[in-house]
Amino acid sequence: MADLDASSVVDFRYSPRRHRLAKVLVLLGAAALLAFYTVVFDEVWWKVLLRFGMIGAIVALTTNWQLRRQPRLPLRLTEETLHLTGPNGTSLSIDWVNMASAQVRGRMDPRLVVTPLDPEQTRPPMRAGQWSTPGRGPYELVVRLAWMTPGTDALRRELARRLPTS
Repeated sequence: MADLDASSVVDFRYSPRRHRLAKVLVLLGAAALLAFYTVVFDEVWWKVLLRFGMIGAIVALTTNWQLRRQPRLPLRLTEETLHLTGPNGTSLSIDWVNMASAQVRGRMDPRLVVTPLDPEQTRPPMRAGQWSTPGRGPYELVVRLAWMTPGTDALRRELARRLPTS
C-alpha cells in the first residue's frame, strides 16, 4: 500500500466505550420505565419484566439477523477511495469518482448510504444484491454507524470534502 499522508486518511471505527455508555443509558431508562409501570398499573415487577423483556429480546434478535449482510465498521477514507468492511471481514473499495452518492442518514440510528456509479469498477466487483438489504437498490450499501468514533459529524464533513461536485 502506498505511503499515505496522515491528514489525507481518516479511519472511522467502532467505539466500545460509546457502546457501553449507550447500554448503561438504555438499562437505566428501562429500569425507570419498569418502576413507573409497576407503580401505575399495580403489577409485580418481575411479571412486567418477563413480558417486556421477551419483546425486547425478540426485537434485538430480529434486528441483529437483518443486519448480518450489511457492511460494517471500520471505514477508511483516503484521497482516492472509500474502503468498507463487509460481511465476514471482506473489504470493498470504491473510488470517489465512481460514487453516485454517499450520505449519512438519521440521527438516532445513523447510517451511511453508498451507491456506486459502476459496480463493476469497485474492488472487488460487486454482484447485484450482494450486500443490499430488502427494499433497497441492488447495489446500494448501508453501513450502520452506531457507536462510531470519530462521530457522524466528522464523517459528514469528510464526505462533503471528498465527494466530487456535480
